[in-house]
Amino acid sequence: MTKNTSQSKINNVITVIIGAMLMGFLWRVRGTHGWGSSWGLLNAGIVFVLFLAVAIGERKKMNLAWTSLTALSFMLTVPAWGTLLNQMSGTLALGDYSVAISPWSGVFMMLCLGFGVASIFGIMLGRAYSDKQWKLWHVIVLIAVFYAVGYLAKATVSHLILQAIQPQAAEALAADLKAVGINDGVYKTYMQHFDNDAWAKKFTQEALGRISVAGRNYFQSIMTISSAISAVAVLITTRFVIKDKRAALTGTVTCFAFAIAITLADLFFWFESKGYAVPDTYAPWSLWEYFTGFIAGGIITAFLVSLKKKDDVTEPVFDKLPLKARNVLTFLLGFIGVIGVSIVRPVLERFDHSDNMIIYTIISVIAALAIIIVIAKKYGFTLEKIPYKNYCAVALPCFVIFIFIAYMFIGCAEYQNYTSIGMIHNILVTVSAALIILWSAVQIKKIKK
Repeated sequence: MTKNTSQSKINNVITVIIGAMLMGFLWRVRGTHGWGSSWGLLNAGIVFVLFLAVAIGERKKMNLAWTSLTALSFMLTVPAWGTLLNQMSGTLALGDYSVAISPWSGVFMMLCLGFGVASIFGIMLGRAYSDKQWKLWHVIVLIAVFYAVGYLAKATVSHLILQAIQPQAAEALAADLKAVGINDGVYKTYMQHFDNDAWAKKFTQEALGRISVAGRNYFQSIMTISSAISAVAVLITTRFVIKDKRAALTGTVTCFAFAIAITLADLFFWFESKGYAVPDTYAPWSLWEYFTGFIAGGIITAFLVSLKKKDDVTEPVFDKLPLKARNVLTFLLGFIGVIGVSIVRPVLERFDHSDNMIIYTIISVIAALAIIIVIAKKYGFTLEKIPYKNYCAVALPCFVIFIFIAYMFIGCAEYQNYTSIGMIHNILVTVSAALIILWSAVQIKKIKK
């Protein structure tokens, strides 16, 4: 083995570790009292894409618009998981009461949850590293298939699968419906309130007179199974309709990465439920979040690092637009949609219950606009004055620093228990942020040389 080969393998290992830490950091930050569910996925998508551009290399398909669209695609697949996390312990927790279930049904639900959480995002990642030139209709078909198959599954087969795997979910909801005089049955009631989680939550609060999340659990379970089915559909569409093998393979690896990660990390709840001695600094939900991202980020990064390079082709989708329209769209997607939202949204979320929320919001908007103006003036409205990898190398640590400060030090008093530095998950978050920033500094130094 030559010295260069050995050094390359060491660099790849370091890259995979940093990718794991970064996604762990991002997934935890988006979690409990974090950025919010779908907005947290947008944030995670943005920063992880910046990392990949630096770690694996710049491609002609990589630009500000691509970063935005890839990150936005992560928001499309956000699931709901509030009632699923303890099911691997053999318990279906339904508020004031619980029902015994097969632990394997809990494993199945967690695998479905993970498999469906990042399907389009994974395909979009693979698209950047393929030699297939995508057209606008490819994107439209992909999104149409995702929603069409998802809605069809919610109306049909997902109920049959849930009944076969975990009949207790339907039985619990049926009992609640009868308790308030609704005798239409579970399926008919679901179709009357199709895909309406808000109704399920309101129903349990107002109609029953007791705490029960049977309705919420059933609706979430149908959504979880349907998202996994949608994921399979878009992967097949990418492979055989769009005919991008690399995007389909990357999407498949991403889906399995999150399925494995979200299920293995759920063991933190299992340990607690089985009575294992845990320290006071042990928070199963937060550890589940960090290690879901850590495992998934590591698998995805390792896969992308191992890929053989394809021909570096341009992306014709935006090129067909008039120059001014393309520049405006890129600016809106990249600067407003990525930088602006990523600065303002965390402040909105963490001061949501503050009397001074309006003041903090105004300050964050002004700060975001100032940063956008400086970047646009120096590097151009579409970053045409700087190589994209160079921009990503600088933007990555800046995002990580801002996210860390916002997570640890910004917010109302209710956030203090979740950001105590003594908690295990926050130690992991702090170490991860420090190492990512150090790694970024090394990459910037290499680029300057």
